[in-house]
Amino acid sequence: MSPTPLTVSCISVSSALGGSEWSLLDFVRLAAAKGIDAGVVLPKEGPLAEELKRANVRYAVAPAAESLLALSQREMLTIAGLFTLTAGLATWSRAIAAAGRKLFGAPPQVLYTNGFKPHLAASLVRGPKRAWHLREFPPERTQNVWKLLVGALPTVSIANSRAVADAWRMAGFKPPEVVHNGVDLVRFHPMPRSGWIHAQLGLDRSTRLIGMPAIFAKWKGHLQVVEAFEHAAADFPDAHLVLVGGAIYDTSAERGFAEELVRRVGRASVGGGGSRLSDRIHFLKHSAEPWKLYPEFDVVVHFSTRPEPFGRVVAEALASGVPVIAARAGGPLEIVEDGVTGWLVEPGDVTAMSAAMVHALREAGTPASAAMRAAARARAETQFSAERYATEVARILREAAR
Repeated sequence: MSPTPLTVSCISVSSALGGSEWSLLDFVRLAAAKGIDAGVVLPKEGPLAEELKRANVRYAVAPAAESLLALSQREMLTIAGLFTLTAGLATWSRAIAAAGRKLFGAPPQVLYTNGFKPHLAASLVRGPKRAWHLREFPPERTQNVWKLLVGALPTVSIANSRAVADAWRMAGFKPPEVVHNGVDLVRFHPMPRSGWIHAQLGLDRSTRLIGMPAIFAKWKGHLQVVEAFEHAAADFPDAHLVLVGGAIYDTSAERGFAEELVRRVGRASVGGGGSRLSDRIHFLKHSAEPWKLYPEFDVVVHFSTRPEPFGRVVAEALASGVPVIAARAGGPLEIVEDGVTGWLVEPGDVTAMSAAMVHALREAGTPASAAMRAAARARAETQFSAERYATEVARILREAAR
């Protein structure tokens, strides 16, 4: 007789589809096979709910106030902001408890939270054990307070990289367990180029494409990548830059950046002062099937201006057999083998990023490039599979319940 599955409410801060949400999806799709009866609690309907339906994963909506969701943990809160936070968390915690009972017919055994606000809201729910998945670094201005909370409130904590785990360490408390995010290796795999992006953009199939899949947030480094492409563009007149994303997180810290990026692209020119580049830099909306993006690119760039907690795009590109140029900081340091599966450049070094773009495009189609693509896929298979990820998360949740 098989043991009774562990009931787990997986609480998401967003109903959009960013890296954290795709990682949550990777877990809940495989949870049943790991002895976990998982249901997802969302603050509202949205793209994540649609993916859950397609995966036949139960979910419930625990409404959260828009004023609460819009608060950014990276900004110092005013008195009014603190009131909004406190009142919003209290109300949301009651909705989270009700959603758990709706999903399972009784309170779940574990509340598994993804995001700062769900961490706090779930801590107000009495009864279940609490597992916090730390997918961000501690906010700089309030990091000591947050470290104390992580040490005191959850039953267990999980970090998505060694860099994040190290940042959350605090003397006297058990450090977070490191579980690198996984990638669905069936969906993300090497495929022949279909040319669908070229066709959508009206480009010749021979056009070289540099891809940057990333949410439109200032810290993701879009402005620096555009500047780097300005300098690389002269060496490769047939190269184009494709910015894939959108402003999916409407927090006060990121509001208006998409418009700023559009204006910057409109000013882009070869070498920063030559002919205009606006016809060689393209915007592409987030795809509901991101695994179809990567095979179309000659190289993928990832250039966050602050250390990336993990860098899911980097792992997805490797799984697809596409080399990556990434900033040498945070999670990507644990994913990319410099010179083997891609290239690492210093954060913010636009000149180095530009040189790496040129080098990658020169190598495209050569035996060296083929070897790098094979190495990228092999590393994803051994280190970054969704199967490994779900197994590790399930083990930690079972430990929390005990």
